[in-house]
Amino acid sequence: MRQRSSIFDDPRSPLDVSDFKPAVGKQRRPAPAAIDEVSSKGRFQSREPEPVAPTQATDDQSSTKRRPMVYRTGRNKVFSVKTDPATADAFYAIAQENGWKAAETFEKAIAALKRELAK
Repeated sequence: MRQRSSIFDDPRSPLDVSDFKPAVGKQRRPAPAAIDEVSSKGRFQSREPEPVAPTQATDDQSSTKRRPMVYRTGRNKVFSVKTDPATADAFYAIAQENGWKAAETFEKAIAALKRELAK
């Protein structure tokens, strides 16, 4: 193809592909050492993650101050409520004082509320 096709050409006319030829031979990539040399000369900054030293703790970047209270129990329904910080802190304080997980604390609170309402 020596010229650009027009948008007004008949789409049913055959397309001239005589200029297209398969690539000859196998294209070879440069050696990794050569790539590293060129990239260091060009001051290319690697995007590879830096390894984390075993002494660095990654838990300090969590979004909450308290330890997560998660373990496998077969509970699979999420129940989310909005509350004020004081109530949430009191809930988690009760759970931690008794060694309960959050779901267990919620179940016990529901059972206590049922007993209270039954009176």
